[in-house]
Amino acid sequence: MTEKTMSFPNSKSNGAHIAAILFLSVLFVSVLNPNIREAIRTQFTPKHHRTILAVATAPLDKSTKTLQILKVKTEVGLFIEVYDNQKLLSSAQLPDHRDGFFTFNGQVTNLAIDDVDNDKTNEILTTSFDQDLVAHLNIYRYNQGQKELELVRLN
Repeated sequence: MTEKTMSFPNSKSNGAHIAAILFLSVLFVSVLNPNIREAIRTQFTPKHHRTILAVATAPLDKSTKTLQILKVKTEVGLFIEVYDNQKLLSSAQLPDHRDGFFTFNGQVTNLAIDDVDNDKTNEILTTSFDQDLVAHLNIYRYNQGQKELELVRLN
């Protein structure tokens, strides 16, 4: 007669399997949820980190002086910045935190300069997405006298 031995699974091994399944479940949920994904990403991004998303150069007022316009992402949000010879003239925070793209004159971009209201001064056009992923076209006008960016409301 042969002797049969029964082996029971190691309880430590079961705990490791449960921990692995729990970790993979949390990882799966975090990949699908953009808010959780962004929170995890910010934990590993150095503070005061700036990413330049787009650069455009153009005159913004009736003068022919060419200014440099940057779209920047920081841990606080998205910003439009206006520079003259590397000197910051003005900055405005976009109302949304996610960058977006749009088609402008047949080109896909996230920053454009154009005279949208036919007043002979160029406006800054940029897009963003809110927390519900609804796209918004943000239009700013640079006020040379006050050295500030103003949000343009079109009727």
